[in-house]
Amino acid sequence: MQLATFRTSLFALATLSLGGCLADSPQTDATDQAVINPPLPTDLNLMLNAKTTLTIGPFAQLSGDVAASGPTGSVLFDVSSSQGFFGNRNVLANTVTIRSGASAGHVFGNDITVDGFVSQQSLGLDPATLPQLPAPTTITPGTTSVTLKANQAKQLCPGQFGAISLGVGATLNLNGGVYQMTRLTLADGAKLEPSEPVVILISGSLTIGLNSAIRPSAQALNPMTAGDIRIEAVGNITLGDGAQVRAHLLTPNGKLATGKNVGFTGAGWAKIISIGANSFVNSEGAFSAQAPTVPPPCNDNNLCTVDQCVTSGSLAMCTNAPVPSGSSCEDDNTCNGVELCNATGQCQAGTPASTGTSCEDADACNGDERCNGTGTCLSGTPPVVNDGNSCTVDACTADTGVSHIPLPDGTVCAGRGVCQDGECSVKGTVFSEDFVQFQDASAQCDSWNDFLSNQLVDGSYGSVTVSGTFDTDGLTCDDPDAATQICQALHHNGFTQLTCNGHLWSVGTCGGTEVIVDGFTCSCSFGVHDVRPCTGFGQWGGINSDTCNPPSQNLTVVCE
Repeated sequence: MQLATFRTSLFALATLSLGGCLADSPQTDATDQAVINPPLPTDLNLMLNAKTTLTIGPFAQLSGDVAASGPTGSVLFDVSSSQGFFGNRNVLANTVTIRSGASAGHVFGNDITVDGFVSQQSLGLDPATLPQLPAPTTITPGTTSVTLKANQAKQLCPGQFGAISLGVGATLNLNGGVYQMTRLTLADGAKLEPSEPVVILISGSLTIGLNSAIRPSAQALNPMTAGDIRIEAVGNITLGDGAQVRAHLLTPNGKLATGKNVGFTGAGWAKIISIGANSFVNSEGAFSAQAPTVPPPCNDNNLCTVDQCVTSGSLAMCTNAPVPSGSSCEDDNTCNGVELCNATGQCQAGTPASTGTSCEDADACNGDERCNGTGTCLSGTPPVVNDGNSCTVDACTADTGVSHIPLPDGTVCAGRGVCQDGECSVKGTVFSEDFVQFQDASAQCDSWNDFLSNQLVDGSYGSVTVSGTFDTDGLTCDDPDAATQICQALHHNGFTQLTCNGHLWSVGTCGGTEVIVDGFTCSCSFGVHDVRPCTGFGQWGGINSDTCNPPSQNLTVVCE
């Protein structure tokens, strides 16, 4: 956190060097340019976005990113207002002012004044790179007005309307769909409560009174978020003192203003934004430049009914009539039989498929799925992808299954051989990986464990070789009894120590299984042949080099 006052301009920064060069020297150095044009945050999600001015009133609290995206846009955090508690959100505008006692996160701008606290400042911002307000949506309202009297409750079907007015304490429920109107007004204590996703398009203004609310209905069958209530207005949007709003609000050419003590959850984009004192603004969802597509109204989550929102005179209601008996209500589960609707709109369970019936999901990489006889599809056994051949690229795709594509002839394999027609000149079971100095080798450790457990097998071996970058020929034990003992100890993560071809071979444990020739397990040595990929702190061994903090190199073990 810092306390400072720092002013500059984008034009001044374009001609001044951070190193104190003459003012008429062009600033073209890539490092300097990066400073005056810092990258935008990769997780930027603008909760509030004003085209011209955004004002956060005294003692208001925010939890999200905010911006004024116009070329001369400004953001003001008034006294004792705050943006979150951990300083991990962003403020972006040409001009940013943080007044005494106020706090904000990472501030991006060209004219920054901080009399309060911010977590970080980045001078230099091209407002054109910020998300811009979308153009107004074409709105075609109707002529029929809807008025609710004080304390009246009513529901509405989507459509085109004139002015919609809710009296004191009234409640209007909206079924899902698109609503177009000339004006929307909520008197004090009134509530607008959609029970399904809606888009509300207003050719005039939205005004809600003291302690009024716009929020998802508590009776909604499916969970709803702020983004499921999208309200666009051509005129101003005004939220009265104490209002509670959970929605995404947009007025591209108007003003979004809240009174005091307002609770606003969602997102608000407008030409001008003013958040009242002691208000709480919380981000929920990402604001979309285009109004989302909303599903038809009156969904009861039942495939056996036809859902409709019906208007009769001034009344609106949902109807959910049964579909014809025998209509499908399949749930896409092959194993639980064929579900069909009955005459009363209920989905009847089918007869489970017999044990062993295929329930394939068309993914060849996850095995052959089969029904268990009680309605459940059991997972199959995935195919083996690794063919143990270092001269093929092994892969699996959902539609074609496992493939083994030969590497080009001449490709180095097994550390000391070459590929020819998809086969390595060095035969046998091979571990060969490259290691980087001072770096742990988690991927190489996984490969080592796969080599030990899955590629080596119980059986006899004729030889074992340990080689690498600093000894490409390596050391070989070609006594079949000794080679089998060494390779079996590796396969079973066991222990052995024996002499073969004049060298001491040891297999033991050091973070994971280790094989070392002419040395001792889990020790630091020089000039030995040591492979222990699963030891941490970069101490993965070495061939004819240091084994602790070894230089970068290839390590190869071949059992054949």
